[in-house]
Amino acid sequence: MPKIRMADQDRRLHLLWFKKMKLTFGLCLLILISACQSGPGLLTQNSSNEKGSKTPTTAFQLFTDIPIPVGTNFDVQNSLILGSGEGWTGRLIVTLSKNPADAFAVYTVEMPEFGWKPIASVQSETSVLTFTRGDRAATIEIEARAITGSLVRITMTPHSTTGLSN
Repeated sequence: MPKIRMADQDRRLHLLWFKKMKLTFGLCLLILISACQSGPGLLTQNSSNEKGSKTPTTAFQLFTDIPIPVGTNFDVQNSLILGSGEGWTGRLIVTLSKNPADAFAVYTVEMPEFGWKPIASVQSETSVLTFTRGDRAATIEIEARAITGSLVRITMTPHSTTGLSN
């Protein structure tokens, strides 16, 4: 049985350690990449056109009365939407690729273009915009996300035209 020199044994241990580290690094990288993948993704439904062919429709096409900026992602798990089109109510939670100041500017400018009348606005760490249109009220809360972009909560409710009486 040949004797293994100490240097050869150290080299083999070093190579074994290096292979384990490569494997560990690869697994960590794989976990990190898979964590960046969006969970359920956009809510989709199929609709048929006149010729009967199916075309994918994103959930945002259900909201025709508010602006949906490019780069918006719908948080399906935390949103609660009742109805669609011009009569939906509930809370729509989205993330935008824009920073909070740009998101605030987008909603400040574009909501009136959709027929919404501005009632109040506060720009701060958590910015709040309030609008009314017909018998509905919309409150938009905008805050920074941990890394980049903005978290936006749009709460749509029926608007009460009567005051509280004592």
